[in-house]
Amino acid sequence: MWAIRIMNGPQAGQIFTLKEGKNKIGRAQGCDYVLNSNGVSKEHLEITVTGDRVVVSDLNSSNGTFLNGVRVKGGQLKLGDKVGAHNILFDLIVATDKLQSMAVARMGQVPAIPNGIPSGIPISPPVPYGQPAYQPQYGQQAYAAYPQGHQPGPAPAAPKQGFDLNALVQRFNDYIQRVVMPGLYSMTEKFEFKYIMMSFVGIYVVLVTLLSMIPMSQITSESITYESKRRALTVARALAQANERVLRAGDISTFSTDLVLKEEGIDDVYITSKDGRIIAPPERIGTAPKEASFIKKVKGSMKETSDEFFGKIGAAVPILSYDPDLQQNVAKAYAVVIYNPGSMKYDDGRALSLFVQMLALAFLAGGVLFFFMYKLVEYPYQQLGLELESALREGREHAVINVQLPVLQSMVTNLNSLLTRALTGPQETGPVAGAGSKNTEYINILSLVGYPGLLINNEGRIMKANGPFEVLTGMAANNIENQNINMLPDQALQKNIAELMQNAGANTGAIAMDKLDIGGHQFKLSCQAMTTASGEVDCYVLTISPADGVEGQAA
Repeated sequence: MWAIRIMNGPQAGQIFTLKEGKNKIGRAQGCDYVLNSNGVSKEHLEITVTGDRVVVSDLNSSNGTFLNGVRVKGGQLKLGDKVGAHNILFDLIVATDKLQSMAVARMGQVPAIPNGIPSGIPISPPVPYGQPAYQPQYGQQAYAAYPQGHQPGPAPAAPKQGFDLNALVQRFNDYIQRVVMPGLYSMTEKFEFKYIMMSFVGIYVVLVTLLSMIPMSQITSESITYESKRRALTVARALAQANERVLRAGDISTFSTDLVLKEEGIDDVYITSKDGRIIAPPERIGTAPKEASFIKKVKGSMKETSDEFFGKIGAAVPILSYDPDLQQNVAKAYAVVIYNPGSMKYDDGRALSLFVQMLALAFLAGGVLFFFMYKLVEYPYQQLGLELESALREGREHAVINVQLPVLQSMVTNLNSLLTRALTGPQETGPVAGAGSKNTEYINILSLVGYPGLLINNEGRIMKANGPFEVLTGMAANNIENQNINMLPDQALQKNIAELMQNAGANTGAIAMDKLDIGGHQFKLSCQAMTTASGEVDCYVLTISPADGVEGQAA
């Protein structure tokens, strides 16, 4: 079900449910829905609902009907479109059962409405003009925000439900908007916007650099451990090969570890028997190794082994000997090397130096990112400023911005409404609204002409098409108004109008005339240029009348 929601004025927040068929809106009590504003005509506009199709039509109102900021005679509405009846703005919404039931629960069922609204339709309580419009936020906080005297009673307790992810997300968003964002928004009033963006980029760069140090430290640590195991095994393998003959001969007096101990990072070197007792060097024969857990893991193994324990690396290489009883090689002893990987780790100074280098590079990349991001944010507002300046200079009633940003498009819609009101004169004084506006005077003159006629501005854009013109040509006014004459479907009519405008502009003191065949009948086209006090052409009034009695064309 379709509905309209009043967005400003004394009825802001009210929701009117549209019935199937025609819905007349105006200031008169006989309308289906009444708008309380002096600038609204008694019968201002009509909204026709046909299933999923919603069409708005202006009922020859004094101050006009606007669709998304552009004055129109009619047009099809889409969900979210904003319609203006003079200075009253409302948008098209879907009146879901949930929305209606919540409205009824909060405000009660309205038995009868004296202003012509059908009974039984839930509406918001009136909000005094100038106060914030009602927003569909349901709960105790929104309930308490009603003006004194309009509170319907205690708000109903919400039904208990299970875990609702959407509700949780909504509460989080509400908290952010209510607590966090106001502080950030206030910064824009104290500091220039680009400095705020620069600070956020700087914070982002520092945090990312700090966080990147964590995986980098992890990767570096793993690399050092791997390299330490590799070096320890290499040393143990060399020790085993160098002393293999000595151990097989049983003469351990010549066993030496001095050369190996000179290697950087080597903490200890020894040879253990297969039962785990030290058999070399000679001065340590029979003692138990300090790395008992590692030796226990090594005993009986025929493979090279390396492991990490207590911040050190242990590596063991078996020394094989042939066992005639088993008729195979067995591990007679193990060459063990204890390696300290701390010699390969970088100290705090090197870590700080690395962090500073990464931070400098990140700031360089962040600066480039900030430059393009700020330009991207700045661009829509630059274009909007140029477009508004151009519209004011050229007398256009609407500005067009192609940037796909919903907030900006909404602002453009409101600005178009202001442009239209500024260019069509004052519209706030009730029955005489529009007095003193030249555009309004031209439109009124065209309405007085009984023949089909057009009002065209000095740029060739159609400002107004009267009813007889629609009947004669079959061109709907809402399809050609605010369009250039080049958009007219009749190319012959385009050419004639262009020539007449040129002739009338060249001689503003005379009426330029021409003939044109429409539907097999000859018609006379007459064009008069309307000028400003300085003699410049302001617009053109063109009429189409029967060709009888036409004797030529005025220069």
